Amino acid sequence: MTLSEHNLVSLDDRLIQAFSQNAVGVGMEKDAILQRLEQPGLLSNPAVLMELQQRTSNYNLEVSMISTLTRKTVGAVESLLRS
Repeated sequence: MTLSEHNLVSLDDRLIQAFSQNAVGVGMEKDAILQRLEQPGLLSNPAVLMELQQRTSNYNLEVSMISTLTRKTVGAVESLLRS
């Protein structure tokens, strides 16, 4: 086995690795948002509420993007396997 063959990573492994890295990042952001919501003194500050709203919106967009990319990747792989 040559060095280049040893460094090859399958498409499945790359997909799983990318998905798991994104899932960890999104999970950490969700936890950070929820921790901020548990601090009642901060919720009376309009600037903090605006920041939380922006972070929640970004979280929603990121989760939607991951979902869409996963669905499209699965569709592409299924198409390749059929051909």
